[in-house]
Amino acid sequence: METWAVVNGTVVTPEETWSPGALVVAAEAIAAVGALGETPIPTGAKRVDAAGHFVVPGLVDLHIHGLLGHDCMGPGLAKAIQRLPAYGVTAFLATTLTRPAAETQEALAAMVAVLATPPQGADCLGIHLEGPFLSSVRAGMATAAWFEPLTWERFEAYQRAADGRIRLLTFAPEAPEALASIPRLVACGVVPSVGHSDATYEQIVQAVQAGLCHATHTFNAMRPFHHREPGVTGAVLALDEITAQLIADGVHVHPAAMRVLLRAKGFRRVALVSDAAPLAGLPDGLYRWGEQEVIVAGGACRLADGTLAGAHALLDTGLRTLAQGLGLPLADALTSAATTPAAALGVRKGRLAPGYDADIVLLDGALRPVRTFVRGREVYRA
Repeated sequence: METWAVVNGTVVTPEETWSPGALVVAAEAIAAVGALGETPIPTGAKRVDAAGHFVVPGLVDLHIHGLLGHDCMGPGLAKAIQRLPAYGVTAFLATTLTRPAAETQEALAAMVAVLATPPQGADCLGIHLEGPFLSSVRAGMATAAWFEPLTWERFEAYQRAADGRIRLLTFAPEAPEALASIPRLVACGVVPSVGHSDATYEQIVQAVQAGLCHATHTFNAMRPFHHREPGVTGAVLALDEITAQLIADGVHVHPAAMRVLLRAKGFRRVALVSDAAPLAGLPDGLYRWGEQEVIVAGGACRLADGTLAGAHALLDTGLRTLAQGLGLPLADALTSAATTPAAALGVRKGRLAPGYDADIVLLDGALRPVRTFVRGREVYRA
């Protein structure tokens, strides 16, 4: 691939902002970034005029079930890969929903088939297995009848079906054998994440000592904070070792609670996620997700009893919530939407810095994506 440069935009990184800035791409990686006129651009390099737009790192979504009618849990993953760049997402983990064990393993095999020869679009970095190792006390919209406690043997069965592509596991660490599985998850490169859990604060402390380092959709489907028993939520807020997911769709978490989390953890310990349902982005109406009817209305996906069923918004909405709704600096919002989730997986994405993948998004003044590049290749243009 040729060497090229993005010029005449406002280049935003967590450390510095240049306006106008320049960003040089060589092959699939960023070669240089800085102020226009001070950043050497190789002779003959093609120039992409950013036309005053923001030039930002591609967003990284660690928790997404699908969008626009396409379910990541199965062959619909191919369409999700193609559609996500329109929302500024350049990398993600395809997330599962709890289903019967045999059906889940069949879906994992279908996901592996897609990832063997993926279409052009966002980079699917692997699979986030959300369930079945959850607590029925904190089931959320998942079907508790299919839950089971985490054991290493059961996890291995799912990982074999996934051909080793499970990168993040959401589970309830209070199950009897769950604690012993955490060091083994870490050793094989899987991020252990507490979620759908009724654990006590002390149980989470023990899990963190064993290697737990992540929390799934903080505040949602976890034992809430109490001043005499801080629960899972209190542990997430208090323990620096935990990176906390945050759904900032304006429905799942109140803005004040978002501020509490961000002040307690800092942007480098809060990973913005969408938790988008396969119904995300669809018009209001009645749909099915798995075996359940889901009502899409007013920017939310809910079961008939009002239980939230994933989110209707994609990750770019969360970015706008932080930057526009909460009035936070764009660089800080991007840290949570790109840098922190990439760091949680240990991948060279989520930053505009030399040596990182050339995952680049141009945002207009309303912070909506107008062009998206994945590893130096344009995959979306508004």
